[in-house]
Amino acid sequence: MTGQAAATAFVTGAGGFIGTELVKVLAGRGHRVFGLTRSADAARRVREAGGLPVMGDLLEPGRWLDDAAAEWVFHLPPHPVRERRVTWNRAASIGRTRVAMDTHLLDALAGSATRRIVYVADTSCYDGAAGPRAITEDEPVHPSQRGESLTPALDGVDGYLLTGLPIVTALPGWVYGNGSWFRERVIAPVMDGRRVLQFGSAGAWVSPVHVHDCARALVHLAEHGEVGGRYFVVNTEPVRLAEFAPTFARLADRPLRLLRLPAAAARVVVGPVMAHDLQTAAVFANIRLRAIGFRFRYPTLEQGLQQVVGALHE
Repeated sequence: MTGQAAATAFVTGAGGFIGTELVKVLAGRGHRVFGLTRSADAARRVREAGGLPVMGDLLEPGRWLDDAAAEWVFHLPPHPVRERRVTWNRAASIGRTRVAMDTHLLDALAGSATRRIVYVADTSCYDGAAGPRAITEDEPVHPSQRGESLTPALDGVDGYLLTGLPIVTALPGWVYGNGSWFRERVIAPVMDGRRVLQFGSAGAWVSPVHVHDCARALVHLAEHGEVGGRYFVVNTEPVRLAEFAPTFARLADRPLRLLRLPAAAARVVVGPVMAHDLQTAAVFANIRLRAIGFRFRYPTLEQGLQQVVGALHE
């Protein structure tokens, strides 16, 4: 614990990559965690992480409405990064679904005793910077092509703040670890001796964050974040997308086999939405997060991937 009294917490998307790690962090600090899940498999992951699974769907009324009014609420979005191919229609559908989920959850919390709502948005709503120069949360929202579908949901948060809901917004960068897109596209092919797909020569500059640090930061925002504030959850040092696989392979002591395709081929393989993200700089400053006392356990990609490799051998 960090000096804070134990709280009850409600986590949406609790069976996902970030959600499961968040449940582990919360439960490890003595908090009672209810995790919203839609499948038996996801419920198992929540239980193994130390939480209490609540079966339900944010798009439908159910028992989750009673459990949602916890002291802390963490709202994690559906995320398209893991999907192999994201079309414009799919991105638009994800955006509409997010707005509907937000509406059902935040309406249910109106008038509740919830002390803090940590709303997990997406840095794609800001579109990063031209090169390794980081931008802050005070920059005007200027979404990438993927972020355009998610910006309406982020804009909706302002309306709920006016009603008095205690919302803090977190905007994680490229979250990596032993799961999700990183396991599928880097860990598995490297460990199996298959080729890692790479578009272009270097890839865009991005701001990464280890999944454990991301989860810790979300809890820190519940404890110390300013209501109405937005916080980029990213490491201090940006990296090129092309650095992920070579760094992991080197630390894992495995040969790296690359399948290099022209940057333009990304539109065909992963779809136009993700292709834009892979080729667009997304570098953000974490000054505001550090200013409220957060310290990274894995401040660099090298340190974070050392943990990932170590965990694989445990």
